[in-house]
Amino acid sequence: MLFFVKASLPDVPPVPRETWLGMVVSTWEVIKQLENDGKVLAGGALIGKRAGLVIADVASNEELSEMLNRLPLSAYLDWEVSPLVAADRALEAAKWTLQHSASQARR
Repeated sequence: MLFFVKASLPDVPPVPRETWLGMVVSTWEVIKQLENDGKVLAGGALIGKRAGLVIADVASNEELSEMLNRLPLSAYLDWEVSPLVAADRALEAAKWTLQHSASQARR
């Protein structure tokens, strides 16, 4: 299952700056490991914002939830998660709709 996941940090956590920066580094290290494991297909930080996004490829909603909850900054982040339909499936659906729309128009 594919998911678009956007995380934003509305406020810097109430911890010392070094601790916070360490959490940022640790979070990106985990994301890079997830990328190496094939669980994150693409992603990165948003320029000029305390936010980032990934495209996750996981087996279930539960797996995604566990994956996100294990990120060091997880408790401080606001999440936007949207399920995605893979491009090949979206193409099939669009072709099917086109084909059936054409046959309906002939009637």
